[in-house]
Amino acid sequence: MPTEGKSFTNHPGVIDFKGKTYFFYHNGALPGGSGFTRSVSVQELEFNKDGSISPIKMTNGITKAIASVNPYRFNQAETIAWSENVKSYQNKEAGVFVKAKKSGAYTSVKNVDFGKKGAATFSARVGTTHNSEVTMDVHLDSLNGPVVATIKVPLTGGDDRWETVKTQLKEKITGVHDLYFIFNGKAAKDVMFFDYWTFLENK
Repeated sequence: MPTEGKSFTNHPGVIDFKGKTYFFYHNGALPGGSGFTRSVSVQELEFNKDGSISPIKMTNGITKAIASVNPYRFNQAETIAWSENVKSYQNKEAGVFVKAKKSGAYTSVKNVDFGKKGAATFSARVGTTHNSEVTMDVHLDSLNGPVVATIKVPLTGGDDRWETVKTQLKEKITGVHDLYFIFNGKAAKDVMFFDYWTFLENK
């Protein structure tokens, strides 16, 4: 792949998934993008008959989901389609996790399939160093979409100490949705930290 897409490098990676091969790279194609403010793109990789790969050009990438996210497994908080004012960190206690750097920060996950039975409860492994009220709201489909769950984040005292908080959903969720996790608190910075999330399916 030639140097293009407003970036001087692309740090590629290749995976096989459901019988196809996909090529991951980054570019500066999003607004404000450059060689140092890069975004991830992916497109299908095709091979020649002899197994070789011809030079390929950057495209708009894959714009339609090739699989859905299962909400009934433990999903890592760093699984993100889009975010604002959030940064990833790592330590021995949690592995990789994310921190909300200010109130109103959020992450989103696309194409989450709740199935026909739907979800009953939501739980997340979280923590904060602030004793003022810190909450995480789960919205459906947009930042202003319906709030289906709210958890109060406990004061754990550090990102090496965590609690798993569970709550009943405010409404039943079925079918495929995008999720938005919005982090709120009065702190000026590092509002809370977030390790993983999961839903429990209705019986």
